[in-house]
Amino acid sequence: MSENSIQLVSLLNENLLEIGDLKNIIDYSYTSSDKLKYNFNTDEGGKVDVRFTLLTPLEILRVNTPPIIDRSKIEQYFNLGYSIGGISTQARKSNIGEILKIIKTITKIIEEFRVYFPNSAIMIFEENKNQELGIFSGQKSLLYKATISYNIPSDLISRPIKYGEIEGTIISPK
Repeated sequence: MSENSIQLVSLLNENLLEIGDLKNIIDYSYTSSDKLKYNFNTDEGGKVDVRFTLLTPLEILRVNTPPIIDRSKIEQYFNLGYSIGGISTQARKSNIGEILKIIKTITKIIEEFRVYFPNSAIMIFEENKNQELGIFSGQKSLLYKATISYNIPSDLISRPIKYGEIEGTIISPK
């Protein structure tokens, strides 16, 4: 295990009882300008914009989803993306506590989004690795997968997906 991986695991252990357990993390208050756009401010002064983008049928065909995902139960597919201070990256120079609060807030936003779009799939793709944080290809994706699978309601399923070489996670109805 690399030194950076050890640092990441150590930081996670300081903030979580179990990987993915967000019970002890306090989320940020957020607002919504419509059912697809949300925003909130972090303790470190960053403005976070969260957007759900409807995927086209051609985009959906290019996503490699596992056979366990029942496409007949999905009415629409959305990509979830967010930016911090206008930069579309989930890994910016920040402490792990802030990253976890951001993830916790996004899980709350997903819950609200599902009220409006209950039979939709949500895809989250890994992008913009930041080696200065010790986050390399796959590590952030693993953090998202662990967090999502731990916190999603029992009527949903989450699995890894790929769009070309980009790894991600899909959350869909069972």
